[in-house]
This record gives sequence, structure tokens and C-alpha cells, in this order.
Amino acid sequence: MEERFYSRLGRALKPGVIARVVLAAFERARRGEKLISLTGGSYDPMSLPVKEVEEVLRDIPPEDWRGILQYGSNLGSGRLRAELAKFSGEAGIEADPEGEIIVTNGSQQALDLISRVFLDPGDRVIVGEPTYLQALASFRLYGAEVETVPLDEEGMRIDALERKLRKLSAEGRRVKLLYTVPSYQNPTATVMPEHRRRRLVELAEEYDFLIVEDNPYGYISFEGPMPKPIKAYDDIGRVIYLSTFSKIVSPGLRIGWAIGRRRFIEKMALAKMNADICSDGLSQYVAAELLRRGHVHRLIERVRRVYREKRDLMLESMELHFPEEAEWREPRGGLFLWVKMPEGFDADALLDEALKRGVAYIPGSNFYTDPNIRNYLRLNYSYPSREEIAEGIRILGDLFSEALKS
Repeated sequence: MEERFYSRLGRALKPGVIARVVLAAFERARRGEKLISLTGGSYDPMSLPVKEVEEVLRDIPPEDWRGILQYGSNLGSGRLRAELAKFSGEAGIEADPEGEIIVTNGSQQALDLISRVFLDPGDRVIVGEPTYLQALASFRLYGAEVETVPLDEEGMRIDALERKLRKLSAEGRRVKLLYTVPSYQNPTATVMPEHRRRRLVELAEEYDFLIVEDNPYGYISFEGPMPKPIKAYDDIGRVIYLSTFSKIVSPGLRIGWAIGRRRFIEKMALAKMNADICSDGLSQYVAAELLRRGHVHRLIERVRRVYREKRDLMLESMELHFPEEAEWREPRGGLFLWVKMPEGFDADALLDEALKRGVAYIPGSNFYTDPNIRNYLRLNYSYPSREEIAEGIRILGDLFSEALKS
């Protein structure tokens, strides 16, 4: 009976693999069993900034509380936008905090606002493939046609993109947006070099499309400074830049932001007004103070160190336990390790057995537009403990070796 009440968007909403893993975790917890999650890009529990947040909350002057607890601007707190402008400026991005930055409930909301503001059903979005699964979900939810460009070890292949753009242009099929995660890409951890970033901006101007640059992982660099964002090369306003505190400070604060042309940000702010009016005042106050006091830079150094150590442990464990047919590259940053298995291997079919044995991973098919690409998987090392990484990789290694022999 319920189906006839749903809108087109409501009918399009389907539970994904993350929901399946969460349900399995609840079921195992109910039986008193644990589930080792090597799935989502969650923060290391022991690195969360508990003391830093307690310090900020303790120091809030009484006169500031009324403003914190009142409705705020749909653009976000002026104090936080000013701090974000300075923070982004350190990465080479110039932005006027009064009109070129909007604070969102995580960068996922920014993706949703962009989809609402810029996409009509049938509009074309280009993504590098494989790509972030929730970006695919957002674009599809609003009726976009997703075109794909392959990745190599340096991210989106610009030669393939140029061929795709020429073909679509010759057919009279306009591209509206291009979505990319150029730094420690999700799921592959690839990094786009500078010359590709510069060329991407040139192509956006030549073929008249906008670039959505999603940069949740850029600060988590294990070898030197963060790669310079594409937005830093954008002198013509073609790039809408997204980032978040979820990977470097705390996902629970729900602080994300977008930087772009003033008129674009104005439209996104109007869409946000319809969605949730404004972001949480207390979280924004805390975030602004963490930036002002220098805690964010220290937290970035902390997670770089912790995640580098966890990455190394996962790599060592995989060398010990994974079958020799498995292939992977060492991530130079970010939160994920992308694994290729031989043709015929089915990571989707094996997930249920992995869950029964107490380990969860994300099958690679979720990052492709073609669900039949099933011989890849993504592993996360930021959230599980060191003991869980070692045990989880051992269990998966045994399972995958058994599957390849059968």
C-alpha cells in the first residue's frame, strides 16, 4: 500500500551496503558478538578531540550563549566563515567569508544542495570511476545521467575526459557538472597531479561546465603537505569546493562547507533554508574556536600520525594473510585501501560470509555505475583498532584464499 504515496524521489531511495553492515552489527551485538568494521571512513575513536572540545565549552562567555542557542544565518556563523576563509587561504584558496562560503551539515549536505540547485532530471554529470558512492546516490536521486571517465594511478584520466567531452559535444549533449575527489580519492586513494588539475579548469571553461571538487581527505597526507586544491587554480569561478571537519576534527560536529561564486552560494543558501534553515549554532561555535586556537592544525598532525601507523599495520597484515593474487597500492594519504582481486572473484557474494565471521568491508561494485564489476573491495584503516585491523585482515585473508581455491 505504501508505494503509491511515495514521490519519485521517495521511490528512488534504497538502502545501500552501509545499511546492510549496520544491521549486521546490531544483530551481532544483540547476540553478544563483535563485528570488526573495515567499512566507512569514521574517525579513530581514541583520537577524537574530547579535551579540546571540553576546553572550548568551558570557556564560552555567558553573553555568547543566547546567540549560540538562537537561529543563525543560513550561510553559517560569521565567526566560523571568517575562520574557514583563513584556513582555506592556507591551501591557496581565496574566498570572501561574507558571500563565497556556506557552512553545511557535513559536506554530504553540500553535495545534496548542489544537486538541488544545479541538476534537472536528464542533466549530465561526469565522474571519475570508481567514485564516492554517496555522490553517485545524490546525483541519481535528482535524476542526473552519470557519465564516467576511468582513473589511473594519478586519478581521473584527462585524455579520456577530453575524448568524452568531444564526443558529447558533437552529439549536442551538454555536461552540467564534473565531480572529482582529486586528493586521496575515495575509494582508490589516488592523487591527481598539478598539471591535470590545471587542465581540468581549462576544460571546464572550454566546454562550459562546473567542477565540484570534494576534498575531505586532502589534509590527511602521509608524505608532505596537502596537495594544492583545484580551486586554488581557478581564476574564473568554475570550481565549487567542498570540505569537511568529519575526517580531520570530528564527524559528530557535522561541519562541512562549500566555497564558490557568490551567486552560486546564494542559491545554495536558499536551498539550505528550505532544507534545515541553518546549521547547529553550538557546533559552529566550537568549530570556530578550534580553528582560532590552533587546535585543528594539531588534530591534523595527530590523525596523520595515527592513520599512517594504522595504514602500515594493515599493509603488513595483508602481506602476511592475503592471497598472492590480490593487488593493491600503498595509499599516500586518506583513509582507504583499494584492493583488486582476479576476474571471477565476487566480493559482493562473499560479504555475507565475511559478516558471519565477524568482519565487514565494502564491495567495490558500490563505487561503479556498473554493478557487475565485483572483483574489487575497499578497506578502511582509520576506525578499527590496531588489534581489529590485524584480526580482520587475517579473517578476510582466510576467506578470500578459500574462495579462490573453490
